[in-house]
Amino acid sequence: MAETPLYLNNVTGMLDIDSMVQGILQPKLKKFAKLQQDKASLQLKNTAIENLLGAIKSAQASIDSLNVEDLFKGKTATVGDSSILSASATKETPNVSLNITVSQLAQTETRVSTQGVNSLSSSIEATNFTLKYYTSNTDYLSFNINFSGGNLQNLVDAINQAQDKVTASIFFDGTSYKLMLAEKNANSSTKETQDTDAVIQIENLPSTLGDLVTMQEAKNTKIQLGTNTIESPDNTLTNLLPGLTLNIKKTGSTSINIKDDYSAVSSNLSKVLENLNSVINLIKSNTDKNQLFQGNVMFTQVKTQFLSNLQPLIKLGIINAADDGTFSLNTSTLNSLLSSNPDQVKQAIYEFKNNFSKTLTNLNSTFNAYQSRQNLQIELIDKKISSLQESIAKEENRLRLTFSKIEALMYQNDQLKYRIQSFATPISESK
Repeated sequence: MAETPLYLNNVTGMLDIDSMVQGILQPKLKKFAKLQQDKASLQLKNTAIENLLGAIKSAQASIDSLNVEDLFKGKTATVGDSSILSASATKETPNVSLNITVSQLAQTETRVSTQGVNSLSSSIEATNFTLKYYTSNTDYLSFNINFSGGNLQNLVDAINQAQDKVTASIFFDGTSYKLMLAEKNANSSTKETQDTDAVIQIENLPSTLGDLVTMQEAKNTKIQLGTNTIESPDNTLTNLLPGLTLNIKKTGSTSINIKDDYSAVSSNLSKVLENLNSVINLIKSNTDKNQLFQGNVMFTQVKTQFLSNLQPLIKLGIINAADDGTFSLNTSTLNSLLSSNPDQVKQAIYEFKNNFSKTLTNLNSTFNAYQSRQNLQIELIDKKISSLQESIAKEENRLRLTFSKIEALMYQNDQLKYRIQSFATPISESK
């Protein structure tokens, strides 16, 4: 391995080697600085293109996800008195007006034992008994409970661990502690409490507790629609009409009006325009005076393409084009056209979507290719920088070594001159 020459700079002060080396290397150093500047410029452009590609992809995603047919299938349900009920509709719900009377709200059944114990620590005899939970007037679920004895809390725990339809708890009536049983969910049973008949029934309850008496009856929600009475085990009625759901709040009468809802058209178009404007704003910020891509046709033509693709909606007055190239939604005109001729708006959106889908795909491909070319240029510049750095380092070493030798020679000559002068002076004085 060749050793790096050892030299000392400006030992005698005769030569300013640093300045001389820098002066000779100046052309190469300027070229090196220019390459670094070119690379930095390309990197800035790449960052700008990367941001633009991100905006284009977002715009394309918002347009590709635009399901035009679904935009025009929305339905809304308007309730006359929202304190009685709320309603929601889907695209399957027909456009109708209904008058509904809520005559009864759903409630769960609660039963309590007729007898109790004086203390929570009082013992209750061991008993095997059956709990029946009626899911309808004729069908029931049966749970066998093997109570090995203990206090009232032990009995409550045994019941709760054996099944999941009824919640057992302790009820204190001011005198004694009793067993209380309540339905967990009203929609688990369509049976209503009638006279002595109940949803929750127990056979062979521990004798200490007596029998069960009903504190709160099980009730179904009941509504009157024309001559029809409709029941639901809880306060939610689903598919009263296809896709129509009612949430009942209290008894009373109200109207429900189902009609077309085009709000999705407005909200989705606004979202698309927001993404398109993001692309336009990035184009504008990069093509303005003294900016990275000023006068670059590949960038400036994007505004023209966007304007052309939006013509189906611009002609209808739905979209407004601003002087800066951005677009806004004319909501009043849109709502008016949706009310009078929704099919015309739908056709215009189809045209706009198809046009933009192709344009954005092409733009994405074009700018990706441009970015790839930029990356190749950066790679070439990196190679030139590396080569030039190596060349400068070698030449600097060579120059410093050469100048060090010259400086040493000059020093030797200077010393020789001094000696000669020193030798000549005594001769002169002797004469």
